[in-house]
Amino acid sequence: MFSEQTLITPKGQRIAIVAALRTPFHQKDTGFKDSFAIDLGTMVTNELLNRVPIERDLIQQLVFGQVTQHSAIQNISRGIAVSLGMPWVQAYSISSSCITGLQAVANVTTSILSGSIKAGIAGGSDSISNSSISLNPRLIQVVKDIIRAEGLEHKFHLIRNLTWADLKPYGVSLKDYVTDYSVADVSEQMAKNFHISRQEQDEFTVRSHRLANEAWQGGSIRESVMLSFPSPYDNFVVADNLIEHSLKPHRYERYSPIVDKKYGSVTDWNIAKSCDGAGAVMLIREDIAKAEGLDILGYIRSYAMTGNDVWENMLTGSTYASSIALSRANVQLADIDLIDMHESSAAQTLANLRLFEDEQFAQHALNRTAALGQVDMDKFNVLGGSLAYGNPRAVTSLRILIQSLFELKRRGGRLSLVAASGLGGLGAAMVLESE
Repeated sequence: MFSEQTLITPKGQRIAIVAALRTPFHQKDTGFKDSFAIDLGTMVTNELLNRVPIERDLIQQLVFGQVTQHSAIQNISRGIAVSLGMPWVQAYSISSSCITGLQAVANVTTSILSGSIKAGIAGGSDSISNSSISLNPRLIQVVKDIIRAEGLEHKFHLIRNLTWADLKPYGVSLKDYVTDYSVADVSEQMAKNFHISRQEQDEFTVRSHRLANEAWQGGSIRESVMLSFPSPYDNFVVADNLIEHSLKPHRYERYSPIVDKKYGSVTDWNIAKSCDGAGAVMLIREDIAKAEGLDILGYIRSYAMTGNDVWENMLTGSTYASSIALSRANVQLADIDLIDMHESSAAQTLANLRLFEDEQFAQHALNRTAALGQVDMDKFNVLGGSLAYGNPRAVTSLRILIQSLFELKRRGGRLSLVAASGLGGLGAAMVLESE
């Protein structure tokens, strides 16, 4: 078992989250079609800073994530810092699939604990609309060979060997590089391995959309989602636009399987869609936050980042990381008031929920004497999940943290668990503590 984790400075101060905010999540080529990830990140960070009554020079570190990379933007964090007139800020960028947002929070937390900084901002931003498109590597090499070739005959020979496939541009890859598995591939594999039916997946997806609709209509989301004015500033974006409002079976039963066309169960309905969005949270040492008179959303009680096998059941990182985070916080699953888990797909989420209560898996894989326990669905993703909101990969685990913090405070709860799995066999989890 893992020992208890003490996220307290040598002088007994906890790490406080004093502000948390995201943009709406928008489908590709819609509300944010003219904005790069750096534009979205700058917009949400500026709004976050405007909402907190502190001098900006208190912020000493900015850690931002971007998974869907653009070749022209090497360090999104530094670009955001300079754009906001904060050149003194130490800023670096990270990329860690769907756990990127939680990793950024963990990095800033560690910097505060070590005494390196007093306060920092962790964020993430992704734009699938404006991701890079590159030339086929073979085409690039042939062009170089043509330029170097002597004589027209040799040059024409090289040109004639080109195929239409060589001329096809490369778009952004959403697959794991080592295995060449996509989220759909892994989800189909997990659906079969855990015997999760198409009906179970579809109904779970309906639940996610229904709860997300109720959260927006009831006002539970609005405080944490900013009114966005993206470039070129001729329109504004108010709310998420991937949430389905009509949840009748005939709307989603018509979808065909993505991977296994004959026997498969994973469809475009029951898998989270890539989209555009950004989010950020501000972390400050507890004594400084209170001295500044800031409202505190919550504290980081513990966290865990894990890796697991990539060839079989790659997206089980939520269970691995949750096991460690709960142990490090010295709490049981039954002590948790809210659980927010990233829904890469319905199959992935349902598989992780089964692993939470699997005694054999706990003993052989988690090194625990007993399973984590059965998840109370009245506590689970109560405002809906990624199946409804969408999945901007660098931001998605930040969204669940932000939702969990606001909802925990609204309900008067004490502890919440947030967890995410990512391609590459990555897992992340945090136990959050309310004031």
